[in-house]
Amino acid sequence: MTAFQRLCLLACAVIFGLIVLGGVVRATDSGLGCPDWPRCHGSLIPKWEKHTLIEYSHRLTASVAGVLVLAVLIGAWRSYRRVPAILYPAALAFVLIIFQAWLGRETVVRELPEEIVTLHLAIALTTFSVLVTLTAATFALEHPAPRPAVGPGFGRLAVLAVATAFLLALLGAYVAGAGYGLACGGWPLCNGEALPSAGGASVQIAYHHRTVALLLGIVLVGLAWLGWRARAKAPLEATLAGAALALFLVQSLVGAANVWTRLAAEASAAHLALATLLWLVLAYLNIRVHRLHLLLPLSSHEAPARLARAPH
Repeated sequence: MTAFQRLCLLACAVIFGLIVLGGVVRATDSGLGCPDWPRCHGSLIPKWEKHTLIEYSHRLTASVAGVLVLAVLIGAWRSYRRVPAILYPAALAFVLIIFQAWLGRETVVRELPEEIVTLHLAIALTTFSVLVTLTAATFALEHPAPRPAVGPGFGRLAVLAVATAFLLALLGAYVAGAGYGLACGGWPLCNGEALPSAGGASVQIAYHHRTVALLLGIVLVGLAWLGWRARAKAPLEATLAGAALALFLVQSLVGAANVWTRLAAEASAAHLALATLLWLVLAYLNIRVHRLHLLLPLSSHEAPARLARAPH
């Protein structure tokens, strides 16, 4: 494994941790633990207080993520500038992380509006998927893999699954940001009804979140079934489809625990962590099935030589 590949993997890991830590910030109501930006209570050194330290740790992790993504871009430019499948995603990830930092500022300055909170998560998940695609491209330079032997139905369900998971995550972020987490009392029914007949926007949005979750579950059952049937020819894809379904089932129980525990911080944070892990599995599954890391040219006349010169 080259140093650049290790750097890409580290950047992915830190971005994953950053998203999870953002969930901890939200679950513990620490979003305004540092009410100003970029300082915290007017100082670079925060007060020794729970909510302040949680929010400040999120900012520090974001800073580390920004430095790592910049390092990825520099490494891509130095060693793979003629490999578009590596250089262009690295540049896009850097642009996204800068935009993400600005959104983080706006979230604090505007005192946590749910629309910006939701967009903040959307950009984080997008940045994460771009980095995962980039990392897959770096490994494809050394070990190009053939197209997985799965049918077109599996590929279509994989796309539908990742799109639905993305929508579900954003709806969840909006529900949490708007304070609608308990608008649907009880689980699996919403205020004692399968189809709520009363309630304002809070109930309807919370109910739609559950509806999209049900749709995702149905899609994942179908995806896992098709994966199981193709397991002999595409064992990794079958495993990823099965893992996605298992993660979804656990996440559903954690989602129910959010209601049962009246949004306990541990349940809320675990819910987003599992959602992010599910997104990772589905994103990587689509990268493999649809060869997204090869949409841009991977081969160039300098690629083998530059790979050989890359530090190990």
